[in-house]
Amino acid sequence: MPRRLTRWIVAAGIAAALLIPTVIGAVYVSPTALFLDDDNRNGQLTVGNRGTEAEEVSIELRFGFVDADSSGTPFIRFIDDPGPEFPSATEWLGVYPQRVRLAPGEKRTVRVFARPPADLPNGEYWSRLIVSGRRAAIDVATGDSLVRAGVNVEVRLVTSVTFRKGAVSTGLTLHDIAATPYADSLVVRTGMERRGTAAYLGTVYFEVLDQGGAIVREWATPVSVHVSVTRRFVFPLEPLPPGTYTLRLRAETTRPDIAEARVLPARTVTYAVPLTVE
Repeated sequence: MPRRLTRWIVAAGIAAALLIPTVIGAVYVSPTALFLDDDNRNGQLTVGNRGTEAEEVSIELRFGFVDADSSGTPFIRFIDDPGPEFPSATEWLGVYPQRVRLAPGEKRTVRVFARPPADLPNGEYWSRLIVSGRRAAIDVATGDSLVRAGVNVEVRLVTSVTFRKGAVSTGLTLHDIAATPYADSLVVRTGMERRGTAAYLGTVYFEVLDQGGAIVREWATPVSVHVSVTRRFVFPLEPLPPGTYTLRLRAETTRPDIAEARVLPARTVTYAVPLTVE
């Protein structure tokens, strides 16, 4: 029996670009965030193979959302049987085709369609579309026999599908912020509480200010807040002279990686905490 090596790799789209292709190994998906609504219940994605060997690709829908573990590291939490308390769209979303074989350099269109119930309340509903790619087995000649052999590497790309019905809103509250220099890094922990009826999609800007108010270090990272979480961020911190600084966080609903029309507006949130460098 041929040996099989399986590797699971998840592209959560948590802090990755959502309008450019997500690529892991040879398989790619574009875009990696799809938005549907009552006026546009059909969408499409492109799945392609940038490798030099054929790939077997399967596609499925599962309910999930961005969460964070006890350390503050983000991950996608999947729930196989979401109850009515979860805004799942999985049961009334469809995808076609669900399985394709991609030759090297080939790409295919995958259609996603929504068939929501007639009495669906206004709000935002989610699902995750999982694209699994596995290198197709190859035929190998051994004397006068033909066997299927090779190493199979499975790749999973997790994209988001969002359905919005009626008017929806979003917002964000930051709380319990702590900033600690550690070796050559700055570790920031912050609570993120989502407001409104839809996920918060935006960018958080981190700025270190000196006592004169000048910005001496700055970073930015996109965030997707579906449920209230505590997030941990780590940034490279070039040496700063010892002293007292201010870390300012600013959350805005701007995302260069998502079409402007798809990002729900919300009030800009600003929060500042003291930062001591020894």
